Amino acid sequence: MLSPEIVEEFNRIRNTPAGTSACPAASINLHFSQQGVVTACCFNRQQVLGVYPENSVDEIWNGEPIRELREALLNNDLSKGCQKCEQQLEARDYGGAHALFYSVYARMTAEKRIQRGLQPDVDQEITPLPMRLEFNIHNSCNLECVMCHGLASSAIRTRREKLSPMPNPYDEAFVDQLEPYLPYVVEADFMGGEPFLIHAYQMLWERIARVNPKMELCILTNATILDDKIKELLERINCLMHVSIDSMYKETYESIRKGASFEQVMANCMYYLDLMKRKGLPYTWRFCPMRQNWREIPETVRFCNEKGITLMYNQVDSPVNFSLHTLAVAELQEVINVLRDHIPEETHVAVEIENRKNYIELIQRLEGFLVAENRLNGLKSRLDISNSVISQYTKGKDKTSKRVPVVVLGESSNLLVQASKRYVATRINVDLARQTELHLPEVVSNRVSEQLAEMMDLLAETDPAVFTKVFLNELTRTYSGVGGVNEVHDGDVFEWIQQFSAALSSHEDPQRVITNLLSATPGEIYGLLAASSSSGEVTEQLMGRYAESGERIEQFV
Repeated sequence: MLSPEIVEEFNRIRNTPAGTSACPAASINLHFSQQGVVTACCFNRQQVLGVYPENSVDEIWNGEPIRELREALLNNDLSKGCQKCEQQLEARDYGGAHALFYSVYARMTAEKRIQRGLQPDVDQEITPLPMRLEFNIHNSCNLECVMCHGLASSAIRTRREKLSPMPNPYDEAFVDQLEPYLPYVVEADFMGGEPFLIHAYQMLWERIARVNPKMELCILTNATILDDKIKELLERINCLMHVSIDSMYKETYESIRKGASFEQVMANCMYYLDLMKRKGLPYTWRFCPMRQNWREIPETVRFCNEKGITLMYNQVDSPVNFSLHTLAVAELQEVINVLRDHIPEETHVAVEIENRKNYIELIQRLEGFLVAENRLNGLKSRLDISNSVISQYTKGKDKTSKRVPVVVLGESSNLLVQASKRYVATRINVDLARQTELHLPEVVSNRVSEQLAEMMDLLAETDPAVFTKVFLNELTRTYSGVGGVNEVHDGDVFEWIQQFSAALSSHEDPQRVITNLLSATPGEIYGLLAASSSSGEVTEQLMGRYAESGERIEQFV
């Protein structure tokens, strides 16, 4: 629950009266994400409003989960999946707070709805209809960005994670169900993956062009895909182009956006700049500030000011080894000092005013993470989001409380997969927090012990070779996404893990080796796997490090 002082400050900043909802997202917005999961916004992964096609669009918008969320937000209770916003508000990061974004946009979109004549003939207090729709419906993508993961990139999922393609439940029936709402929607966001590779978006854009051409469509693209068909479509729809750009330097850019050509992307970006100028619309770049590129931010601002491009900053909480927020306090203070030395000068040019404001808000957001309480809240938020994402997007969730021995496993199909992902993600976050000398209360430290106990219970009832294969597979996938690595593992590593797991069956004490693996830091194990060049080397490295006598796990606990 937000404190009264925070609520009063927040209402004053967003110019709203007392008693206003902490965030109106649940009253104006629907976010459609991968595998049909629907929430109120892209940051809330816990309060699931429904799952398409099991639930229809009507059932989702009018269901009990969304009513619960609306009631909680009206009472400034952010416990139903809104902990990230709570952490931002408690840190007084009002400029970067997503709740402020939705508050401002609630007013703006309501005014736009009136101006454009899109108001429905119903009482919005009694029968609200969504004003904004957010689509993040599939992971189709041609890039393997270092800060990304398989849930958001099909290229990463199939190449780095060696998993089968993710199905897409959104079909023409989904578009049909949305159509009654579309005439009243003011804005819609389209994200990916890469939007121009997602077929369902083509259907939606064509339907929107027919039933509500006034709707403002924001398309977030990596700017690698552009042909005559796309250009013809963009001429027909009311689109705002947002491009993901993380560096103005070829070497840095291509080291982050793996698979992209810097020259081609910049050429496409200039096309979008011209398109937006011809339409009289703003053109925006979205920058991910990370340890790899933060020193380039001032130069990027100067370039954007010269070209008339609005520069916005994503909040990079994960991967934790790339995030600025997880730096040790002294290192983070250095980042802040350098950025403060390069604050853009004040001017009277609209885009330069906006870019200066966004730059200062980025600094203020970073300053919030100098405070121990805010760093701890950020850690808790990452852990909560990680757990909810794992439970939502891992197939074969356990439907009962009864356990059964795990003998043979399919891909991403049971409790052990989920437990392994949770344990590794928690270890990565907690280990890093300890390294940066963040004092952890027992409620956080105990998460590691609790999840370790869950893993030990599963080990007791699982074939050692199967357990080892699943654990090391998920450690490899999870560490490369949650931890963050510039040079990822070889795709053959999963075959090498299988051969090591089979070899472990003939070891005199396989459970001791496994408990030693569980006690080691995920980064240590990943480093050995990624540095190996054959199955024999993997087996030699892991056996040499973790087959020695003694119970390392006791030392860890």
